[in-house]
Amino acid sequence: MKKLLPAVVLFILAASIFQLGLLMNVEVIHGHYLTLIGVLSGLAVGVLYLVFRGWLSQRSSNVLHYPPKQAWHQRPPDHLQTFFFSILFGVLGVSLLNNVPDTGVRRVESYEVKSLDRFWTRYRFIGYLQLGNESGTLSYRPEEGQSFTLGQQVEVTIQKGLLGFSLVRHVLPKGNAKHSGTTEH
Repeated sequence: MKKLLPAVVLFILAASIFQLGLLMNVEVIHGHYLTLIGVLSGLAVGVLYLVFRGWLSQRSSNVLHYPPKQAWHQRPPDHLQTFFFSILFGVLGVSLLNNVPDTGVRRVESYEVKSLDRFWTRYRFIGYLQLGNESGTLSYRPEEGQSFTLGQQVEVTIQKGLLGFSLVRHVLPKGNAKHSGTTEH
């Protein structure tokens, strides 16, 4: 049973990172790469933390103490917990950092609704659209009250994020006159 526990924890970690990546990066063009960058940066931070902790442990004197009085770097590390939180904060940090707009430049492109999909998160389904044109496909999570049909032409407002990944800001039916703030600067 103890051998099965790390595999279960690893599965839960992978599922939570997958759902977090979908929720935070569904409106980022090539958001799966952004999630992967977050996972890799979290792994790097976790490894650096464990190396630093080992270095501190080697530097300190080897005096035997009662276990609750040991310094934090002298206690045995919990690798699963360390990597879980470092990957979680890596994905969160990279995703939130990319959501900071790089410039005020926005562009408007025409797309067609290719499919209406949804994914399951904990207790409910979250719907999203797959939009496509000749340059590729992207995903968009509709705002409250928005509805689209399959094959409908839409205008997509795209803005570049701080890390270089473009974000979908608005999706409106083609010909709609509500383009506030979607002009190029």
